[in-house]
Amino acid sequence: MDLLLLFPPLTEATLFPYLSLPYLAGHVRRSGYSAHQVDLSIELVHRLLDGPALTQVADALDEAEDLPTWYRAAVADAAVQHLGEVRDFVLTKNPAPRLGPVRAVHMARQAAQLTLRQSPLSHVWDGFDQLDRSVHRLSRSPVDSLDFATRNLHGLLTEALDESAPRAVGISVAFFSQLAPALLIARWIRRRHPGMPICLGGQQVMLRHAELAVLPSVRTAVDALCVTAGEEPLERWLSHLTGNTPRSDVPGMRWLSPEDGATAPTRQPTLRFKDVGAPDYGGLKVRSYLNDTVVLSMVSCVGCYWGRCIFCSYGNRSLERGAYQQASPRQLADAVRHIVASTGIDFVTVVDENTNLRLLVRAMRLVRDSGLRVRFNTRNRLEPILLDPAFCKELAALGCEGMAVGYEGVTQRLLDKLDKGVDAADFQAILDNLAAADIRVNLSVMGGLLDETEEEAEESLRFLERNREKFAVDAFELMVAEPETLLLADPQRHGVVLDGDASFADNRELNYLGGRVGRRHTVVGGPERPEMLRRLKSGMRRISAAAGGPPTGAGEAPAHPPPNCLALRPHPWIRGAPARFDLRGAGGGDSALLADPVREQVYSLPKDHVTRSAAPGGPLIATSAHGRSLLGRLAAADVGALCDEPPPAMRPTR
Repeated sequence: MDLLLLFPPLTEATLFPYLSLPYLAGHVRRSGYSAHQVDLSIELVHRLLDGPALTQVADALDEAEDLPTWYRAAVADAAVQHLGEVRDFVLTKNPAPRLGPVRAVHMARQAAQLTLRQSPLSHVWDGFDQLDRSVHRLSRSPVDSLDFATRNLHGLLTEALDESAPRAVGISVAFFSQLAPALLIARWIRRRHPGMPICLGGQQVMLRHAELAVLPSVRTAVDALCVTAGEEPLERWLSHLTGNTPRSDVPGMRWLSPEDGATAPTRQPTLRFKDVGAPDYGGLKVRSYLNDTVVLSMVSCVGCYWGRCIFCSYGNRSLERGAYQQASPRQLADAVRHIVASTGIDFVTVVDENTNLRLLVRAMRLVRDSGLRVRFNTRNRLEPILLDPAFCKELAALGCEGMAVGYEGVTQRLLDKLDKGVDAADFQAILDNLAAADIRVNLSVMGGLLDETEEEAEESLRFLERNREKFAVDAFELMVAEPETLLLADPQRHGVVLDGDASFADNRELNYLGGRVGRRHTVVGGPERPEMLRRLKSGMRRISAAAGGPPTGAGEAPAHPPPNCLALRPHPWIRGAPARFDLRGAGGGDSALLADPVREQVYSLPKDHVTRSAAPGGPLIATSAHGRSLLGRLAAADVGALCDEPPPAMRPTR
């Protein structure tokens, strides 16, 4: 094989294959080279769905001395009980008759995270020196001494190398959480195949190649850092390795050596996006991702046509002349048809940083005119075009089911300081139009916005509360000063002061493995980070409550409680906590705890209103009107099925 392309763990990109490998593989294959692509991130998730490993965690169920340990054991115990069904659905999308698709995916995600707990693969780093030292230590450790997850990653890499016998290896690092595993993989390859050419590329290498080039773990294991889009550099690199092209003709590469350091790229790529073909998913297990449906992704452009949001490391690079490149409607329609024809999958997500919706509509009209019906999702701002109800309805008629949207509040003063390019006065009408068209909106909510006041934060939160039925939430995060952003390039202009040390700033309290990573900063005249975090966490709780959150015990009953919620039989995966973990209420009454490993919830139920059956797996029984209300809310939260009343012989226990 000419090229082995690897996407390392760990990321949240588990709904469908991340696009870097399919686009790179497609281009080098069309250029006449052979390529094998492996998503080690999702492959590792599959390996972590391991019965013996989960059983070892579940064994702590009865002896757990604290609630977090007991909860992890309860998740593992439920996962072991349903593991066959979970694996069948995740790996092959075979039906999940007991759990159903959504529950099976949630349980798989939870189970995999259990076996990653305390693994260095899931560590959140404070600086490059710490990361570098850990990579050195792990790469020199005997495989048998590694933790379960890291040992399995080594096995997956060995299998990929043996299967493909590559001439060269390319590693795509899209997320910061992949950096340490990517460097570990490179060092393992170097030890196993000392002469193997290795290249690192992807978003994180574009942002951080200067820092990476001086790390010993990089300079001793990596031959090149690709600091641009990778299609043309990889193609020319392979030509160089076969002796057909001088190294000086390979664009976009920083060449590394332990002795000489790093050289700058000799030239930039000339390949344009209009000349890049459709993504090639051949070799990837496209039906084995953590999604209740099967979906693939594509892009309609390179960069962002707006590109001016001061916090966006991807979009800000588009401001350079010629950096933004967009497909034609015909090219985009052809890519959709190619994906469907080559994979049989007719659901695509357009994962641009900011999709040009007019362009997309023109492309999807061509797809529909060809007789093909597809479903699709988009990523975009709340654009003025969405003020037109007819446009929203046409989007839906063409197959649009959802939009991923960034939400930075409704304070126009702040939106203008962020140079977001949207009008907050439009938001209500747009959400109404999308709801009327039955297009689902998923928001990524950003807090910590420069000098936002308490009153401004409250106004933005109330807007969400008023519209809670019109959106779901993908993530909450605080703004981070990332490399290559306008914010970091000129912090003083935006009222920001950067910290003097090189320690990382991230969202480890909120996001998977820390989320975005940048420089620590303070805002002149603005709140400190603890206050920003407090506001955002408070908002998270309020948004959850506005969505009809889970019952918490002796709260207010809903306005119209179900009349006959006398008993509820929990689903088989629900676990009741031992009495030693009961909560003591302010008024003296105890509350029992109930864990749902699928929804990642722990419910508190007052014993004066709800009791548990003495029979194993028996129902919860209401002993008051408030208890009936709580059981109704549990049923609405998918904890179990309501019974009209418990059998007469059933004796409740407290």
